[in-house]
Amino acid sequence: MKKIIYTVIAFILLSCNDFLEVDLPNDQLTADLVFKDDQLARSAMAGVYRSLEEKGFLSGSSAGGGGYMGCYADELVSYQVSTSDLAQLYSTTVNPQSNVVKTLWNDTYGQLYSINRVITGLTISTTLSAEVKNKLMGEALFLRALLHFYLTQTFGDVPYVTSVDYVENSKISKTDADEVLGLALEDLAKAESLLPEQLPPGMRIRPTKMAVYAVQARIFLFQKDWDKAIIASSKVISQGSYGIETDISKTFLKESKSSIWQLEPIRAGNNTKEGTFYTILSAPPTQVSLSYDFVNSFFPQDLRKGKWIGSKSDSQQNMYYFPSKYKQSSVTATTMEHSIVLRVEELFLIRSEAYLHQQMLLPSLADLNIVRVRAGLPAYGSSIPNDIMNEIIKERRHELFTEFGHRFYDLKRLDLLDDVLPLVKPQWKPFNRNWPLPESELLLNPNLGPQNNGY
Repeated sequence: MKKIIYTVIAFILLSCNDFLEVDLPNDQLTADLVFKDDQLARSAMAGVYRSLEEKGFLSGSSAGGGGYMGCYADELVSYQVSTSDLAQLYSTTVNPQSNVVKTLWNDTYGQLYSINRVITGLTISTTLSAEVKNKLMGEALFLRALLHFYLTQTFGDVPYVTSVDYVENSKISKTDADEVLGLALEDLAKAESLLPEQLPPGMRIRPTKMAVYAVQARIFLFQKDWDKAIIASSKVISQGSYGIETDISKTFLKESKSSIWQLEPIRAGNNTKEGTFYTILSAPPTQVSLSYDFVNSFFPQDLRKGKWIGSKSDSQQNMYYFPSKYKQSSVTATTMEHSIVLRVEELFLIRSEAYLHQQMLLPSLADLNIVRVRAGLPAYGSSIPNDIMNEIIKERRHELFTEFGHRFYDLKRLDLLDDVLPLVKPQWKPFNRNWPLPESELLLNPNLGPQNNGY
C-alpha cells in the first residue's frame, strides 16, 4: 500500500455533539501531543468518524458501500455515464484499473491507518485518563474489526493491518478470508471489555457492547457458527431498551429504539448522506434508482413498500423509485436523522436463521414473524426448512435494502450470486463474487498478489 501521510490536524474536526467539541489551537499539532490530552485524543477519534461518514463502506454517500454494493447486486440501477464508478458496478465491468476499486481500497486502508494511529497513541500514552483511554481504545478496536469484515467480504483475502509502520505495511501480504474474520473477532472481544454497556435512544453515536454483540452475531452467521450467532444476537434482543419500532416510520429517526449504532452528521442541522444521495427530486434520475424487479418483489400490503420507498415520475409519466428510509434530503433546524449502521431487526433475522439451522423451527418462525408482522404482513407458518429459509432471505432483502451491502453479502455467503445476478446482469461471471485488487497496489507491493481469480 502507498504510504499514507497524515498530520494530526486532519483528525481535529468539530462536531455538534458535546463529546466531540474541543478548543483547538491554530497551529499544527504533533502526534505525541494529541495523546497527552483527553480532549485532543477525542478529537483524533472524531476525525475517524467524520471520514467514515464521508466515504468508504460505512458512508451513505455516492462514494459509500450502500450505493456501491446496491449497484453491484440487484437493488439499484445506475443512470450515470458508463465510465462512472456506479455505472461500472451496475454493469459488472469493474477491473483492476477501475477508479472505484482503487478508491474503496485506499479509503478503507486510509481509515484503518488512522484507527491504528489512534490505537498506537493510546497504547503509549501515560497521561490520558483511564476512562477516555479505555473508551477510545474500545471504539478503535471495534471499527478496525468492522472495516476488515467489509474488506474481506468484498475483496476476499486481504491484509489485516494493525501497524502504522510504513516499512511493514509496504510489504504486507494478504490474510486468508477466514483468518480475517477470526482476527476481527479477537479485536471485538477486546473492545467488548472496554466499551460501555449501552447508550439511550437518540445518543447511540458511539459503539457500545451492544454494537460489539451485533457484529459478532453477523460474523458468526457468516462462519455458520449457529450457537454463537444465537448467543450474541440474544444479548442485544434481551435488552429492554432495544426493540423493533412497531411504527416502521420511526425506524430511521435518530431516536429509534431499534438503532444500535449510528453515524452522526458532522454539523448541527445536517442529516444523512443517504437522504441526499438516494432521494430523487426530479426525474429522470441522474444517479440511481431502485430496480423495478426489487420494487415489484414486495407484497402490496407490506408497509415497507409504502413507507420506505419513494417515487418520482418524469414528463412522460415514467415512474422511478428510490429508497426513502431517510426522509430528510436537506438541512433542517435540528438534525432529525443519523445514519443507522446497526439495528436490532438484523439480529432477529440472524437469530431466526441460526435457529433454523439448529432445527429449532418454532423459535425461528417467531423471530421471523416479529419482523414480518410489524411490516403489515401475516405471520408466516411452515414446517419445511427450505421454505422458511427462502422466507428469511426475502425478509432480509426487504428489510435491509441499500444498507451497507447486505443484499450482495447475503447472496455471496449463501452461494446464490450465480443463480440470481445473471438474471439481471448478463455480463455477470462467477469470478465477480470478489472484486479485483487495485492494480496500482499490486505494483507497489507484489506481496499482495496474486490478483483475484478472473482479473
